[in-house]
Amino acid sequence: MMALKHAIELQPFAVPNFVLPMPSPGKRQDGWAEPRAIPLAALDVHTLDELCAEFRAGVFAKAGKTPNVQVQPSP
Repeated sequence: MMALKHAIELQPFAVPNFVLPMPSPGKRQDGWAEPRAIPLAALDVHTLDELCAEFRAGVFAKAGKTPNVQVQPSP
């Protein structure tokens, strides 16, 4: 039996321009308040790193995989 492999080029994940704050509980009579978007440039390095780590963990969890190497961001 012969196996055939075909490589495809994948698009990287889309990088957002902003993040949204977690909604705070409000009163029903106050109505729906649109959350204010926070630009990525306004976040500190620690917060960006935490958000990226959470995203990476979520991607692996949805894929049902365990990461075998911690990837360090390039300088």
